[in-house]
Order: sequence, then structure tokens, then C-alpha cells
Amino acid sequence: MAADAFAKALYGAHPYARKVRGTIAGIEAIRRQDLVRFHQKQFDPSAITVIVVGDVDEDAAIAAVTKLYGDWSSITKPGAEKAVVKVPDAVAPAARSLVAVPMMNKAQADVVYGFAGIRRSDPDYTAYSVMNNALGQYAIGGRLGDNIRERQGMAYYVFSSLDANLAPGPLMVRAGVSPANVVRAVASIDAELTSLVADGPTSQELADSKQYLIGSLPRTLETNAGIAAFLQSAEFFGLGLDYDVRVPDLLRAVTRDEVHEAARRAVDPSKATVVVAGPFDGSLS
Repeated sequence: MAADAFAKALYGAHPYARKVRGTIAGIEAIRRQDLVRFHQKQFDPSAITVIVVGDVDEDAAIAAVTKLYGDWSSITKPGAEKAVVKVPDAVAPAARSLVAVPMMNKAQADVVYGFAGIRRSDPDYTAYSVMNNALGQYAIGGRLGDNIRERQGMAYYVFSSLDANLAPGPLMVRAGVSPANVVRAVASIDAELTSLVADGPTSQELADSKQYLIGSLPRTLETNAGIAAFLQSAEFFGLGLDYDVRVPDLLRAVTRDEVHEAARRAVDPSKATVVVAGPFDGSLS
């Protein structure tokens, strides 16, 4: 509920405000001809990528794919370029927004706090990923976890995430707290982000985050599903099939100044969108 309200508050009329699974009313209104029309419009030879991973015979895999999609070759124009999907930027909020979603029968309040981030194609993506890791990913949740969860004992969980996509996806901080600690938790998130913008990461945070991201890459490629997802992402965003080989050097090259600039560019607590869902009265003053 907090995440849905956050997307709506941050993105407004932008497509990223929509619930991925839709709404009951919207789904009930769908007719068969709507699905047929959507398929005819969106399922196009120039837009498809097929990834096959596993202990399978290459010829058998190609034959299976050809059986399913072979007739598409007759409608593909020679030299046709791959379809380009263009998603507009959202209008960034000009001021801080506070939204409460009352759920008074719950025991816990959940906080989503964040901003529109960057496109995956942004050349500063790697610096952003290091910044996000230091902020709320590394070890027990980066500096957010160390402060809010470990030292203050306020949160059942706290972490940050960076969802860079075709358009700038959200840079989010999420926390689950006691209703009595909502105001303190939000104030602590404000303080940590303000400190990161003012001072940047420490040298130790930079080194730890870079090494963590480099060292964790092989884990994403341990399973067939992980390899397929990685290859699909690389193809979808045009990263190149050698992206896994290049990632370590890209991360090693990130400097402290670049991470600090990423924080200054991405974070402004005075323009944050803050949503609380749970047994909360809606006052953050």
C-alpha cells in the first residue's frame, strides 16, 4: 500500500504511477478484443528477444524457437531496426510531499521515502549504484541500517533501492517501524541523506561498496534463471553481451567525487515524496 501510494504521489499522470497488476475495475473491464488488439499492436518481430539458458542442445533450442516464431520472418522487413521504446521523464515534484495511508488494523507502519532517479542509460548509473549501495544496501543496510536499525533500534527493516529504467525510476528508502517511531524514523532518514549530500561517502564506504558490488556479481549468475535475467537486461538496455566482464572495471573506476555528485544530483530532502502506510495519524510535524 505504501509503495502504490508512493508511485502515485511521485509520478502523478506518468505511466510509472500505474499499478503493474492493474486494478479490479480495470481488469474486469478487459474484453477479448482488447487483448487481441494489444497483441497485434505490441507483439512485433522487431521488439522480441528470446533468451535460452541451460543444458540444452543448441539446434533443438533454435528449432523450438523457430517453430513458435518462424512465421514472423515473413512480416519482418529486410534491414528493419529494433523497436525503440521511448518513455518520457516525469515532472519532478517542486516541494516535499507527505502522504498517509491509514491502515489502523495493522501493527506496523511502513515508510517509503524517495525521488525520481535516473535512466538506466545515464552514463552516471554506475556511480549512482555505488551511492545507493553505501546509503542503504551494504552489509545490514548501509549507513541507513547502521543508524536507524542498529544504533537506534527503530526499524524492523530499512534499506534503499535504485530502479533505473527506460525513464528515471525511483530512488527509494523503505523502512518498517513501530507507529510510535514514524516521525523519528523519517527525521533520521532526512538526517542521513542530508549528511550524504553535504559530505559524500567516506573512503571506507566507497571501498566497501565497490568491492561488495564486484564480489556479488558472480552470485547473480549462479542459476540459469539468473543468467537469463542478466542477459535479457543487458540486451534490453543495450549494455552489450560482455557487460558482466566490464562491470568490475566500471565499478573500480568510480571515484568518491562521482558518488558525491550522484548524491547531490539525486537527493533533496526538501523535495522528497514521503508515504506512510499503517496505524498512523498522518502528522509528520
